[in-house]
Amino acid sequence: MNLNIDNYIDFYENDIKGRYITNSKILQLLNKYNPKVAGYSVQNNPIYSLSIGTGPIKILIWSQMHGNESTSTKAIFDCLSYLHKIDNTLLSSLKLKIVPILNPDGANAYSRENYNNIDLNRDSVNLSQPESILLRELYNDFKPDFCFNMHDQRTIYSLDNNKSSIISFLAPSADTEKTETEARTKSMSVISYVYTKMNKIIPGNIGRYNDDFNINCVGDSFQSFNTPTILFESGHISQDYQREISRKFVCFSLIYALEFISQNNFSFYKEYYKIPENKTQLCDIKISNIKQKESNKHKITDLSIIYFESLNSSKEIIEFIPEIKEYGNLLNMSGHIEVDFSSINETFDLNNSNIISEIIYHVNKLRNIH
Repeated sequence: MNLNIDNYIDFYENDIKGRYITNSKILQLLNKYNPKVAGYSVQNNPIYSLSIGTGPIKILIWSQMHGNESTSTKAIFDCLSYLHKIDNTLLSSLKLKIVPILNPDGANAYSRENYNNIDLNRDSVNLSQPESILLRELYNDFKPDFCFNMHDQRTIYSLDNNKSSIISFLAPSADTEKTETEARTKSMSVISYVYTKMNKIIPGNIGRYNDDFNINCVGDSFQSFNTPTILFESGHISQDYQREISRKFVCFSLIYALEFISQNNFSFYKEYYKIPENKTQLCDIKISNIKQKESNKHKITDLSIIYFESLNSSKEIIEFIPEIKEYGNLLNMSGHIEVDFSSINETFDLNNSNIISEIIYHVNKLRNIH
């Protein structure tokens, strides 16, 4: 496979963009692939599934289990476009069952949880929600050889030298001892291959999640059932808050994963442990040398700001609302934007949440944004 990152535009799905992705946003794309209604959500919204390929190796893929984690949904449609426009040879080796939006109620509300405020990724034992039950029924009926569990991660995740974690992976544990079962080593092999490929494209920006076992998580459950399961996490890069750059890297990761699985050789897994574990040493804006108001004096400190993601229902867009995260000695923290307030003589009461608009005004001024 000669996959060229520069050719992404040739199969990029232009009809799906942004962070707010719902059933209504994907209907046009769904209709290209003969969708079926696999079931319904708490609010009786349809949960669609797609069946692609004729091969013997079966892969179950689901996205937006958390309704506000939509990057992988875009990447999946980019991947499907690639398989149909550029290279359909994989479809003779693989059979894909895809659920683009498992949690349509959460997607509509731009919420992690479903309508009943349940995290579906902590409902694998109780199976208390119709969406959880549906996924388990699909798993039992389809009997997949592999599962891809697609998610987004926050902007705070970092790696060595506080570089942004643009993509992260996990081969979930199958038990509390983190045993290298046959299923888990297959997951590790797939991730190892994808890592070697993607690390040439975004070197030093690929992370690995902690593998502590939690049977309530879907990935851990499926791994414990001896089905190789891989967690994909779409991360953040620079000012890509719409995750239009990240989707490209997730799409390429998906294609490489499918390529490797089609080859049916899983001895290559020790590289998995070389992938650095994620840290949380990033914020959206880091301000240094800001003057903090204290009684009748001030002191110089650092300040970190993170964005709260808020759905603007009337415009159907996600707005990013700045909030103060912490202040003090933040030497071990970096920011996607870093600003030095040494030239700002004003002092700021950092305990006053209303001060944020004034701080952002100065941030924009220092960055020549008007």
